[in-house]
Amino acid sequence: MLSMIKRALPCLLLLGGCYGYYVPSTSTPVGRDVQVTLSDSGSFVMSPKVGPQAAAIDGRYAADSANAILLSVTGVRQRDGNGVDWRGERVLVPRPFVVKLEERRFSRGRTALFAGAVAVGLLGARQAFAGTGGSSGGNGLPGKGGAK
Repeated sequence: MLSMIKRALPCLLLLGGCYGYYVPSTSTPVGRDVQVTLSDSGSFVMSPKVGPQAAAIDGRYAADSANAILLSVTGVRQRDGNGVDWRGERVLVPRPFVVKLEERRFSRGRTALFAGAVAVGLLGARQAFAGTGGSSGGNGLPGKGGAK
């Protein structure tokens, strides 16, 4: 069983890698996936471009200037928690409306925790379903004994 987990773990890490949003590693993370959190007034002013009640905009940081950030938008999270998927449309977000800018990065800690939980679940499932798998009789019926 342990060898099975060792073989499956790299696949689980690739399939179940976890990501998080962190302080950008550079001052202008051009070409990186980011999340821009909007102020209340930013949500109101940006509503014709990104929809009503937008709390945050996810996308690829395309370019910037002193006054705005250009994003290739992949999604908009609304204040009620719902999300709207986008297909990379470009949106200019004025800097005064940005409360927070975070970069999406791979999280080793979250991924390790996920992989550990899956490994424990696999071990538990194997133990729960492990059994002798045989019958006590010779005629295929449990407990009846063989034909004489």
